[in-house]
Amino acid sequence: MSAIVIFTGNNRELLGESLDLMAHRGEEKTIYETVDGYQMASVAGRAFSASKLRHSSSEGIAVIDGFLLSPSGSGWSEETVQLYRELGKRFLERLEGSFSLAVNDGKETIVARDPIGLKPLYYGLIGRETIFASELKAIAPYCDEVALFPPGHYFTREEGFKEYSTCREIIDSGEIATDKEKAIEDVRETLEDSIRKRLEVLNCEPSIFLSGGLDSSCIAASLKPFVGSFKTFTVGKSDGEDPGCARVVADHLGTEHLEYFYDLDEMLEVLPDVIYHLESFDPLLVRSSIPNFILSKLASENGCEFVFMGEGADELFAGYDYMKKIGAGEEIEAELLHITENGHRSGFQRDDRMALAHGIEYDVPFMDQEMLKLAFSIPIEWKLHGKDKTEKWILRKAFEDQLPHEIVWRRKKKFSIGAGSYNLMEKYAQETVSQEQFERDREKAGIRTKEESLYFNIFKEVYHCEGAIETVYRN
Repeated sequence: MSAIVIFTGNNRELLGESLDLMAHRGEEKTIYETVDGYQMASVAGRAFSASKLRHSSSEGIAVIDGFLLSPSGSGWSEETVQLYRELGKRFLERLEGSFSLAVNDGKETIVARDPIGLKPLYYGLIGRETIFASELKAIAPYCDEVALFPPGHYFTREEGFKEYSTCREIIDSGEIATDKEKAIEDVRETLEDSIRKRLEVLNCEPSIFLSGGLDSSCIAASLKPFVGSFKTFTVGKSDGEDPGCARVVADHLGTEHLEYFYDLDEMLEVLPDVIYHLESFDPLLVRSSIPNFILSKLASENGCEFVFMGEGADELFAGYDYMKKIGAGEEIEAELLHITENGHRSGFQRDDRMALAHGIEYDVPFMDQEMLKLAFSIPIEWKLHGKDKTEKWILRKAFEDQLPHEIVWRRKKKFSIGAGSYNLMEKYAQETVSQEQFERDREKAGIRTKEESLYFNIFKEVYHCEGAIETVYRN
């Protein structure tokens, strides 16, 4: 299952229309009515059987968008209903993985989102009733006001929104690492274990979006011992660095590798679809989403149903170059926590929307809770290491024997830079967006550049209800 809709009122036709607006996430529609007046709906995707992520019986109802590791077994939704009946709202503490869900125990309905926000959820008001959905586009046409459902929160009619967990709580539960060599080993083993846990509940062949950078290459190296042969996908401009580096990794690991090259004309052609699906006009996010959209299309056309991505490693292991200019270690750690907590509005949002735009389910093994705990227990000087402050040093050390040297020690580049498309849209916007248009957008919505103005004017054609702009993360 790839999408859910929940409505506190009674309008089956509305739920059907809302699901239709997320048909890219799945095709098999189901709508349930609960004893407390809620309506819960879902569409099923390709990678998981519908019975795994939706359930209805005399004991209760559940609909889930996500990739759960616990409870284990064939029916995540059925076991979630049982946990809710047994533990009440504390059942959320037992769930591991990514999820947005709604569960009814025969008495009360609860709506909730995972603490990291790996899976999306929005809500809006229709009169006195509230509607929740996996994507903003599914509620924007019907609501006067919309907002982001906060990660780590649940909602009930009696309590409203209430926090049950945070990213910080997960991180703080880890013990501080003191042995560098053991920490290097732990990083490798924890990533391998993260992938193993996901393979145990996956019922289709996994693939990997392989940029040729360190993060996705570590995922590929960790997957290799478990499945042997698998597909890897790469896109870029012909003069971008990523395709060549990805080819090196694919040859080294013996993957079935597919690559695709695009140009500015194709970027402009897909731009409206990218912004429609991405639900953002943030320039940095849109830039990286364009190649990701094309990449997901390539994978879908070649039979991919599920993909692993390397998202999250930069946040955990200080992979961004600007961090070298931040002051003391405590300030860098605070910045890492900040960008991890905001990932649900940036990188994780891109991952979800671009993959699901083409019906591909996904997961991000670096965001496993055990990896989160471990990464934030590691001293910052093991992440930015030496006089040159080599970024992600400990992750490089963990995989230096499993990947080619030129890949392990390749400098970090943003996906859009490595793909060769970083500045093309900026130049295009400078040439095509008038100064008058930019000034109007700056006054109306605080738009900062002509590139952002270009994206904003596409965004507002669909997402013009109150609150829509506030859901967009502004870097």
